[in-house]
Amino acid sequence: METAQSSPVPAKGQKPSLTDIVWLASYSARGLSELVRARLIFQKLKASDIPVRNHVVGKVGSQIADQSREEHSATLARIRYVIPRLSDRLPWRSDCLIQAIAAQNWLAALGAQSEIQIGVEKPEDGQFGAHAWLVSGGEIVTGGDIAQYDVILSESRLSSDSGTKS
Repeated sequence: METAQSSPVPAKGQKPSLTDIVWLASYSARGLSELVRARLIFQKLKASDIPVRNHVVGKVGSQIADQSREEHSATLARIRYVIPRLSDRLPWRSDCLIQAIAAQNWLAALGAQSEIQIGVEKPEDGQFGAHAWLVSGGEIVTGGDIAQYDVILSESRLSSDSGTKS
């Protein structure tokens, strides 16, 4: 008989349980340090630096060393859970690109490949909007729902097709 595996993060709208405290404390500390580091990188970053970053930082490995596919997905889910929650509580602006840089640095340190992608939207009210997100192993790590964005910066079209309008 197969047992259902529990989620690596609390369900949407639910608070963390006591069993989450161990991983949540360590991921929060690491996430905070990566967000501080990303903010410093962002201050000097030019748009033309993003493809270079993807080549240098994002192409470190394939999947996190010594992790199965399930463990890798759990790590991505936890990073996906922690980064935006920390960003909302910081005293400085920590928008989508800073979150993507932070997660990319974190994954690179773990030996996982990732790519920052940039997209734009033009809603019906005419306001232009740009957004950045991070993809690793075909999964969106930061950036949330990207369905409304047309991808303008991506090396791996396969992983970004889900966010590209037809």
